[in-house]
Parts: sequence; structure tokens; C-alpha cells
Amino acid sequence: MVDTLSSTCFADLPDALVHELLHCATSVADGVQQRVNALRSLQSQLRHQARSLGLIRRKADLDVAPEPSVVGIDGSYQIHRLTALDLCAAAAVAVEGTVKEARRYWPEPHHRIWVDGVPHQGQPAGVLRAVMVGMELELAAEAPHDLVLLDGSFASLIIYLNQGVTQIEQVAPQLANVLEKHWQDGSLFNSLLILLSSNRTVAVPKFTSKNELVSQAKMSLPQGVDGKTLATLILEPGEYTQPLALAKPESREDYHLPPPADNTKLNLLMDKIHVIYFRPYGWTAALRLEVPSVISNSPTRLSIVLEGITRQFFSPAVFEPYPLFLADRMVKSLGAGVQVVEQSVAQHIAKASIDVETTLLFLQNYRTEGGRGGTI
Repeated sequence: MVDTLSSTCFADLPDALVHELLHCATSVADGVQQRVNALRSLQSQLRHQARSLGLIRRKADLDVAPEPSVVGIDGSYQIHRLTALDLCAAAAVAVEGTVKEARRYWPEPHHRIWVDGVPHQGQPAGVLRAVMVGMELELAAEAPHDLVLLDGSFASLIIYLNQGVTQIEQVAPQLANVLEKHWQDGSLFNSLLILLSSNRTVAVPKFTSKNELVSQAKMSLPQGVDGKTLATLILEPGEYTQPLALAKPESREDYHLPPPADNTKLNLLMDKIHVIYFRPYGWTAALRLEVPSVISNSPTRLSIVLEGITRQFFSPAVFEPYPLFLADRMVKSLGAGVQVVEQSVAQHIAKASIDVETTLLFLQNYRTEGGRGGTI
């Protein structure tokens, strides 16, 4: 079996490394099993504790909500490091959920994209990621849906914007100008404020180490567990947790963005963000939902949010709300698309070059970087 694996999955690795890696798998599995068993043994105790603290609530006890229209938004960025320049791209896509209403008019395109060749200067990843966030905010503001799902946390949007804007002067003008224009005129910051106070915006991070069930609700745990894992353990299908105030950043008390941002307004809105863990079905892990207070304080709006999300799970193969599930797969294909652009650029330039060999050396790809938001 080892020989078969090493000839397929591990074709580029030395045989000795493959053997050692597979040998480690058993001990790793034993450690994981012990941790999982330890958590499972605490399930009854932790659920009783959560119920005693009044943390567990049932979706069925909320008002019956009409099925809302839903859209999911996600983004991605790519940097192809060529010998003479960086081929940079950022994109965001919006994908509608399973409900389509004829009366809703939503002009195309339902995506944003920027791509250009940028001279080597500074570290473009931070600025490019902020451009991606700007595209996501723009799509979220334009979508005419009852429920707008963002891939990632609200904090990640702020952190990525801060990193990008503070690095504008360090990167080439072709890239810097794309972000600076929308930042300086205030449109990007205003879009962020609108989302943070909207009654239809929900941030859905795939993972975060935060655990408001412990830090805010004071659940006691014998071992460190993140909130999503704990919620999956204590919630039954159709249950959600009492809305809890979003935990502050560990490194500082307040969120910060460079001028002309009004950080007082930003932090007032972030202080009103609440976290809800929701488990729609037994075959799904609990979801972490970050919502403005206008949702968490309104049983009607909360019912619409939970109903909309529940209806986006129709198969165990879909392990996050369907529009986010599909948007995630779309933006992950950006790398392949930029690779085609890279090849097209090389062919176009080579045809017009009098020194094809040197030209192609300038366009050699020695490293590709990419990423997207959603984990903080």
C-alpha cells in the first residue's frame, strides 16, 4: 500500500520521507482519538452546564419566518511572481441561494475583478487583499437580497483593510491607486459601516479561535476548545446559542483603521456585534454567525436569518450555506484563470519581440501566492 501511495499522492517526495510520514499517521491518529473521546465524554456535562446558564435556545420557538432570498459573497487574490514583474489579481463573487424571486432586479455583473502587471516593489499581498475586501463590500452593498452572507468575520475585514491601507505607499502605483482612491474618498469605509449596522448582513467565518461561550458566558472547560467545536458538542439540531457580545481583539481593546476613517464610529458598531452559534441539522457542525445588534435584538429578524441559513443546507455534501459553498469554489479557481492570463501575456509579447529568449526569461514564474479571507 505504501508503494502505491508513494507512486501517486507522493510522487514528488523521497521514498524515505513518505515511509516516515505514513508511520507517523498512526501516532497522530491515536492522539486525535484521545482528544475526540475526551470531548465526547464531556458532552452531557457541558450541555447541562450550557442549559443552566440559559445559553441554548430553539429555532422552533421563534416566529415562523417567510423564506428569505439569500446571497453569499467571497473573494480571492493571486500573485504570480514573474522574473520582471508581479502579475496580480483580485476578485470577488456573489452567488444567489436557492430562492429566486422574479420581482427582484439585480443588474449584472455579480462579480468584481482587477488584474494587472505590477513592478516588484514592497509586499503587494496586503494591499491586494484589501482590494479584494473592497470588492466584497461593494457587492454586499449592492445585493438586493433579504440576507447577505459574508465569508469570514467582521474583524477580518477590518484587519485586512488596515494592513492594506497602511502599506499603500510601499507598493507600486498601479496597485496602490486601486485601493487609495476608494479609501480616501471614504466610500470603502462607509460601505463597511453600513454592513456593520445592517439588518440583513451576517458574517460566517469558517474558523476562529475565539470562544465567547467561555469568555462572555463563562462556561468552564477542562481543556482549551474553540467556540465552534464547543457549540457543535452542546447543540442539538435546530438549536442556537443566546447572542453573546463579540470578544475584543486580544492585542488591543479597540479596532483601528487609518484616516480618514472614524474609529469612534467603527468601535461603537463593533461593540454591538453579537455572536450566535447555530446547528441547523445533525449532519452539520455548528455555524458561527456574527450579526449586528439590529438582528440579535429582534426575534423576527433573527428568525429570518436562521430560516434563510437552514434552507441553504440540502445535502451533507454542502457543509456551509450553499451560496458561500459555491462562491468559495468559484474564487478558488482564480489561480487557474490568472495562469491562463499569464500564458496569454507571454504569447502576445513573444510574438512582437525581437529577442524571444530574453523576453520569456523575464516572464518566468518562480512562485505563485494566493489567499482569501475568513478565518479570524
